[in-house]
Amino acid sequence: MKEIKNITILGTGNIANGFLHLFLKNQFKIDCIFGKSSNNIKKSVLKNTFFTDNISKIPSTSDLYIFALSDDAYLEIFKKISKNKHLVIHTSGSLDSKSLGIVSNRWGCIYPLQSIKKDTKVSWEKVPFFMEAANERDEKLLSIFCASNNMNFSILNSSKRKKLHLAAVASNNFTYHLLSMVKEYCMKNEVNFKDLKPLLEKTIESALNEDPYVKQTGPANRADNALIKKQVKELKEFENLQEIYKVFSRQIIKKHHYEL
Repeated sequence: MKEIKNITILGTGNIANGFLHLFLKNQFKIDCIFGKSSNNIKKSVLKNTFFTDNISKIPSTSDLYIFALSDDAYLEIFKKISKNKHLVIHTSGSLDSKSLGIVSNRWGCIYPLQSIKKDTKVSWEKVPFFMEAANERDEKLLSIFCASNNMNFSILNSSKRKKLHLAAVASNNFTYHLLSMVKEYCMKNEVNFKDLKPLLEKTIESALNEDPYVKQTGPANRADNALIKKQVKELKEFENLQEIYKVFSRQIIKKHHYEL
């Protein structure tokens, strides 16, 4: 079985950049980087790697083609590529891997379950990866490739991966949104947002190690309607946070007391 040594990356965003530096660190060769602009790619990388914004100039000799694109760009790019016999994978949590069948019958996925930001160092060995391939041979090939990059990976099909991605969106992205509103509330009321750190750390620790339902606390859990009404009123100048407070309180009461 031919090992993966040479890679073409399609994309220049956060995941593409993260993978690019991970693979270079582990002595893989990057044959080509495709994207609209090379502005996000470090000059030191571009010195030794061919960059193109013309999809027809992508080399046909790479062992692996990685599509690291925004979700709405995948199908647009797929339509511009003639079907071939290359091993092609994507990095999306929500994309059905079989959609790569328009490009090649040798399709797959390596999805990192992590929020990756530009210029933020990622401890890749701590990131869970979820891998999928169209056939056993390529599954083994990608497994060897993942192991060579010290990836903590599991095999997961598209259906399960999409559900996991949705759970990640709800738990990660929605939490950031909630905390951004809480921080704004604290700042405008001249209280220290960072004083919440021990409480937030304990909340996450408890939720991960025990049943979050059992660990639920607060006025809604106690069905303390008087306090809930008072706090809703106090949030009148913070409409978005007030809306979330009311929705969450109503759902917690319903779940813990079986009533609206």
